[in-house]
Amino acid sequence: MTTEFSYEHVFRVPSTRTVLDAYFDPDHLATQDVVAELGDRVVTENHEDDKIRKTTWSVTSLKPLPGFVRAFVSGGKLRYLETMTWRKADDAIDLIVAPQIAGGRVQLAAIYELTQAGEGQVRRKYKGQVTVNIPLLSGKIERGIVDAIQKGMPMMFDCTQKWLERTKS
Repeated sequence: MTTEFSYEHVFRVPSTRTVLDAYFDPDHLATQDVVAELGDRVVTENHEDDKIRKTTWSVTSLKPLPGFVRAFVSGGKLRYLETMTWRKADDAIDLIVAPQIAGGRVQLAAIYELTQAGEGQVRRKYKGQVTVNIPLLSGKIERGIVDAIQKGMPMMFDCTQKWLERTKS
């Protein structure tokens, strides 16, 4: 199965580059991780050239898992690989989140697309899909993940906006 999602926000910042840089800034990531209840963020891959910047992190969720999911997670803590690839020419980031659950049968694939929306404003379109391949539970797990994204979206946007305001030079 696959469940799609899409969100749009406007940041109060001077340029798309300001937001794109934030997504790779260790301080911004640490600030967001506190809000999202994530821990143990470790870089496992990092590459940058003229066309892309790609980083993969191993991340651990500190949130308790729903009962029906615990059976699929060893150690009781959800771990996942998060890969962001910034396509510099497109002002876009491809995001892949691969939870270390059910032998790779769960994945989130998304895109952050940024455009200038006016003076001092950058529009971010965040769209993607959650795919789960677990018989009888796929739809329930996908909806649970999308619901969690939807509930967390206002907090994460606010966290990023406040971080951008606090750190601007």
